[in-house]
Amino acid sequence: MVNIIGKVLRILPLKAVKVSEGNKKVVDLIIADEFSYKRVSFWDEQAELVSRGEIKAGDVLRIENWSGSERRANVGKYARITKISADFAPLRHAASQNLTILAVARPEHGQVCIAGIDENGDWIRPQGVYESDVLTSNGENFKHLCISKIYVDTWRGRRPRKEDRFFVYCKGVERELNEEEKREFLERNLDSSVDAVFKSGRSLGLIKPRVLHVYEEKATKKKEGKSHEVYIRFNFKDSSGRIYRRWSCRCNAFYKTWNELKKEHRWTYGLRMLRYLRKNDAYLAIGLTYTDYGIDRLEYGAYPMIVGVHVVPSCSSS
Repeated sequence: MVNIIGKVLRILPLKAVKVSEGNKKVVDLIIADEFSYKRVSFWDEQAELVSRGEIKAGDVLRIENWSGSERRANVGKYARITKISADFAPLRHAASQNLTILAVARPEHGQVCIAGIDENGDWIRPQGVYESDVLTSNGENFKHLCISKIYVDTWRGRRPRKEDRFFVYCKGVERELNEEEKREFLERNLDSSVDAVFKSGRSLGLIKPRVLHVYEEKATKKKEGKSHEVYIRFNFKDSSGRIYRRWSCRCNAFYKTWNELKKEHRWTYGLRMLRYLRKNDAYLAIGLTYTDYGIDRLEYGAYPMIVGVHVVPSCSSS
């Protein structure tokens, strides 16, 4: 079997996997040469090497005696792992995409929902993005209305949506759109209504509604196990004239803005935010999450939510 030689691009969180002998520790690494990548699972003793920091992102490894396939490899106790000195640019000959980011959601169980539009005007939702992939030692990899260079592959997970892709790697933010480019990009990719998005087979879209109400509510007891205790919700009217109520907002940047306003204006922050959204042009990136098992009769087959909030000065006020 050919040895694996490549640079460690990403280290995914440690997990426990049930096998016939009991639970085993596993750490998945994305390792790439100049042409392609492998998702390499380090098991038990080998996983401990990663946990102890003996293997880190940026290391170049030679792995012998591994098992698996072209895209997935397993590294067990009989594998031999050697750090080597090699100077090459990983994925240099692989196809990349420039993704203009429209959604960076709040982390849930360590994972982050990212979505954007590529050079062809297609929505892309990279799957398997973790907090450590978003904010790295080199800065933010994903930021609203910035172009990130990413590598993705076909998503082979359960219940795939049209826009889902397996996230391989991000080289970081290439550049941020200027104010004129932001407005032009948002208007060019605008959908006419919520129905125009979700009834077309897509699970992501961009609308420009009239916001009627934005508010927060405490999590119920059933939600106490979730990461966040306060949820922001929107009521809005889209361009078709239809009113939508209680849509959950998952946009991480909007939560930060909301909380800063709340600290500064304890009693009037809700009204001030509504005034801000109405005074300017507010665009909402919307998406469908997976439906819960046992729930049927959902209008779009899943739960709709707001995954990105984008505000630019209105033409009348500029």
